[in-house]
Amino acid sequence: MGFINHAVLFIAMRYIKGSKKQRFASLVALLATLGIAIGVGALIVVSSIMQGLQERLKANILTDCAHVVVQAQQRDIPYLLSLPQVLTLAPYVEGEAMLQHGEDITMVTLQATDSNNLFVSPKYAATFGLSSRKVDTFTYKSEKQGQPLQAVVKMPSVDRLGYQYGSIFPFTPGSYELALNYATIMQYRIDLAQGDKVRLISTQNARYTPFGLTPVQRNFKVTAVINSIDKSAAPTVIGNYDDVRRFLRLTPNNTYYRLYLTDPFVVEQVVSFLEGRYNYTDWRARYGDFFKAVGLEKVTMSLMLCLIVLVAAFNILSSLTMVVSSRVGEIAILKTIGLSRRALLAVFILVGMSASFIGSLLGLGLGIPFALNAQDILSFFGVSIVQGELPIELDLGNIVIIVVMCQVVSLLCTFYPAYYASKADPVEHLVHS
Repeated sequence: MGFINHAVLFIAMRYIKGSKKQRFASLVALLATLGIAIGVGALIVVSSIMQGLQERLKANILTDCAHVVVQAQQRDIPYLLSLPQVLTLAPYVEGEAMLQHGEDITMVTLQATDSNNLFVSPKYAATFGLSSRKVDTFTYKSEKQGQPLQAVVKMPSVDRLGYQYGSIFPFTPGSYELALNYATIMQYRIDLAQGDKVRLISTQNARYTPFGLTPVQRNFKVTAVINSIDKSAAPTVIGNYDDVRRFLRLTPNNTYYRLYLTDPFVVEQVVSFLEGRYNYTDWRARYGDFFKAVGLEKVTMSLMLCLIVLVAAFNILSSLTMVVSSRVGEIAILKTIGLSRRALLAVFILVGMSASFIGSLLGLGLGIPFALNAQDILSFFGVSIVQGELPIELDLGNIVIIVVMCQVVSLLCTFYPAYYASKADPVEHLVHS
């Protein structure tokens, strides 16, 4: 068995080196190697850039958007914090309103989070420098007194693990201050320095008066800017939690909680525990179609680049077929002296897969450095893809998938010529040689 293994490697190496009579087959194998290297390198670069862009969009858009909003009671807080991927939760309120400034009017999403009452999951207590035992202890006060559940920690803008909790503003209750995104401020020419005011109008919980159904109206002072990107039809505006509840005329029974997830894209794992038990909404209702389009574009680009690898794999098939066809006499001799079909199959699989192995290594050697230095390379040629620094996110899992996919495709293209060589009849080929 040891002799067979050494023989297989020795014969495979001789065939990989080729001969002067098989220059064309060697050229095709070389082109296949280069094609796989280019395909693997391009896939690594493009997937890293697309992943980086997706992560940037997720950070810029979903930081201020509530991941999950649940209508629940105080007694439900321990259960909600026990759900998988739930980092923290906080009292929350949201409603639709019309924003009027001068003669301009637009629909907005008014939201507010009680930043002084952040409840931490025991699984992530260390993130806030707390012990899980302390976090797991909830102090309930008498509901008859109308006093809320005692909170664990004040909401930070960024915790110890770097998790960002979105735009948090120190609005004073009763001041009716408001934060708008930059695009809305510029569109309606709102001057923060002068303390411009806008009017919010809401039909939620409107009351009947002698004049009919009267919507809720109130002036808010614009004092802050929301840094996140908002591409929705109804842009987000943020106010003080108590002021927004009072403006929307919410009763104490209308309690909602905003769940912060470790990753917004794992929302399906959370809502599966809420189905049929709570009324809830999640970020997909607002931005689901947008991120589906981003994901589809990422998959489409990857599939297009996979065609390069597929063409290179067909070149492996062509070169190996030529090698087998030109060496039928040698194959017959090898079988005559005792080389088994399994050994011959291994020989030609190694010959065919050598181009894939070498090409994948070259692709890794080219793709990873190019991806890490993509911004500098594009700047050298004066090319700008996005505003600011080009986001790069090298994912080891994606790289492994790319290399494994390349090897599987190459193996499929290699197997038939190798199987044909292993089944060759030595007597027939020796007679005709």
